[in-house]
Amino acid sequence: MLRDVLACIGELGELTVLTRPGSGLGEDGWLEQPSRNIMVMPSPLELNDALNMVIEREAQQGWRRDLLIVMADLALLGKEDIEGILSCPGDVVLCPGRGGGTNIILIRSPRFRTCYQGLSYPRHIDLARKIGLRLSVYESFRAGCDIDRPEDLAEILLHGKGEARSLLEKWGFQLSGDDKLNWQRRA
Repeated sequence: MLRDVLACIGELGELTVLTRPGSGLGEDGWLEQPSRNIMVMPSPLELNDALNMVIEREAQQGWRRDLLIVMADLALLGKEDIEGILSCPGDVVLCPGRGGGTNIILIRSPRFRTCYQGLSYPRHIDLARKIGLRLSVYESFRAGCDIDRPEDLAEILLHGKGEARSLLEKWGFQLSGDDKLNWQRRA
């Protein structure tokens, strides 16, 4: 899924993948691809603390560029979604996920901070309004479809076009013909 996300945002410039120490990302070279500048940033901090540290650092350096935060579990994300988000006006652009989360944030103001975990989407809206930032919302099925639970894999098999779908198919996952949507692993 991360590779699918990187394929969508890879042409935007410098990319930083925030991860936990010891995750193995960047160690075996699987993230390194020609013409991509990808930095792996291990952090022992919780997600909000790590992201807000990056935002603060950028603010202290004069806010040289806007920040785009994209969750790694957006296997259906398309380049048209990234273009759509970038074309939205405002100091902050939010892309809601299913269940009240926030899947993508475009930050154009050094005053904004993240407040992920649980129902983060309404918290992000409240924060932007509270500090007087202009807010836009970008809604999209693909950008809003995060893969959190095993049954979410069906969305990749139904709508995916990238490496995540290819890998699931290689492993033998398929959709069943039952009345409800199930996935099965072939023996």
